[in-house]
Amino acid sequence: MKSLKVLALIGGPIIAALVSSSAALASDGSDVRVAIQERRYNMAHEFSFSFGSMPLDPFQKGWTGGFSYTLHLSDYVAWEMLNAKVALLSSTDLRDELIDTFAVSEDDFAAPKFMVTTGVEFSPIYGKMAFLNDTSIHQAAFVGAHAGLVFGDRYSISETLKDFRPAAGIGVGYRIMFSKLTSLRIDFRDFLAFRRAIRSNESVQIENILLITGAISFNLWRDDA
Repeated sequence: MKSLKVLALIGGPIIAALVSSSAALASDGSDVRVAIQERRYNMAHEFSFSFGSMPLDPFQKGWTGGFSYTLHLSDYVAWEMLNAKVALLSSTDLRDELIDTFAVSEDDFAAPKFMVTTGVEFSPIYGKMAFLNDTSIHQAAFVGAHAGLVFGDRYSISETLKDFRPAAGIGVGYRIMFSKLTSLRIDFRDFLAFRRAIRSNESVQIENILLITGAISFNLWRDDA
């Protein structure tokens, strides 16, 4: 799928850049001793506020705002207990033409309006690099598996809640730490959602949802605080 290719194109260079120096050392036949430092920034209880987009739907583009809470069980494994998002949907020219010319009902499109998910994240890569040979930037790359519910955009809240779609997906992400308290994370997640037939003129579909988000995260109640 196109969105999986997007994840590979984006996630591949991120991970490759972080491990390139280690790979170079490993390929060198000389006896090089490398000191591995402990992580300077350890995550504990992460609260994130995100903004992003859902670019795949040809009829309605979505701009999302969200909140998530992640419990970091170790330096490598985290449980994103809750991720809730709401989308501001804008109509495309194609959707407007179908409505105006062919009298298609607005309710027939029903793009994702709300999402509630949970998931597990694995962060095996952590490193630092120098900026202008003056400032150290601490960073991490991670992958995740997520599942939850998507709610379609209907003419009323009650109808929207009825239109729930089980969904599962994978994701890649990149984090830059500003301090022990704050960090910036960028996530790319691709979901497949089971869209049920709610109305008589609808059919069962497998819906592909790509989420691209940026978030400010706050790391609280650390052991080293």
